[in-house]
Amino acid sequence: MRKVLVVCVIMLVCSGLQAQKSREFFKFAKFKYDNELYQESLDYLDNALSMDSVYINAYFLRAEVNFELKRYYNTILDINSIFKLKPATTAFTAFYYLTRAKAFLEVSDLKSAKVDLDKSLALSANNADLYFYRAKLEWMKDDFTEALEDLEVAINKNSDNPEYYALRSQIKIKYLKPIKGNEAYQSILSDINVAIALAEDNYTYYLIRSNFLKSMGEEEEAVEDYNTMIELSPNKENAYTERGVIKMNKFNYKSAVEDFTKSIEINPNDARSFRYRGLCNNNMSRFREAQRDFTKSIDILTKELERAADKETVQKNLAETYLLRGHCLNLMGNNANACRDFLSAYNLGVKKGLNYYRKYCGIY
Repeated sequence: MRKVLVVCVIMLVCSGLQAQKSREFFKFAKFKYDNELYQESLDYLDNALSMDSVYINAYFLRAEVNFELKRYYNTILDINSIFKLKPATTAFTAFYYLTRAKAFLEVSDLKSAKVDLDKSLALSANNADLYFYRAKLEWMKDDFTEALEDLEVAINKNSDNPEYYALRSQIKIKYLKPIKGNEAYQSILSDINVAIALAEDNYTYYLIRSNFLKSMGEEEEAVEDYNTMIELSPNKENAYTERGVIKMNKFNYKSAVEDFTKSIEINPNDARSFRYRGLCNNNMSRFREAQRDFTKSIDILTKELERAADKETVQKNLAETYLLRGHCLNLMGNNANACRDFLSAYNLGVKKGLNYYRKYCGIY
């Protein structure tokens, strides 16, 4: 009996030491999470849970870390683990449902996201984020009116979150179909400007505004935003490509080529920048360089087509690039290969490929 008692005491002591160590790991994980060191935070949380498999706070923090690391299915699994432990409903339960709903949205499981958002709202109707994420859900379902109503509620509850204004601007762009200078235009621009004022270093908000300004024909203003984006994140290719397109449309081909080249250096699989650089080279009579660029773009798009969810868009871009290379080859005097490219464009669904074939390729 005494031996059994000693063993029990030893087990309790060991268990207590493990729980203490687990909580130390959790503290380190929280510190890393707060400093956006998500992979390091994840490592500490894995250690914490290996020592205490019923540590609910660790599961919840790991769910949030996995979300930041874009490991959305792991976020869902961590929240599932919490509910399997059947904790009593607390003030945190609403956050568990919200975190899982966010992950469901990212993997486009809209039905499950709605269930969790409804449960979270039933527990905590004062959380502005709940209305924001429900607005995202409604936006994904093209329920624009409901999305705007929920964002109005979110902003009324928390007017300092730039994400709310940014999402509302994007919904308005799609829903209101603005014209430069009209009320919708002013409302959209106001929302984007508020988002930027609240988060001046956020690359994404400048991207929204620059694309909007460009679509409204305000290219000079858009270029200013692209310049800011490059200052903020010089290793992201988007801004170089978009700025290059504006330069190309203004016939500033040499400077546009520099931007497309920088974009390609950052992302060697950027088919769009290869295509546009090829077009600039073609227009400067650098036909061999243009041919190489078009060929590289075709190679990348061909591989993308095999795994693309939106095959129609990729196929259209591929067909257009075949047309561009066909014209380039024709200017180089390589009519046989030019004609093959025109037919390839036609076979991919672009009818004018056949028109060019008939125009240039009667003898082939």
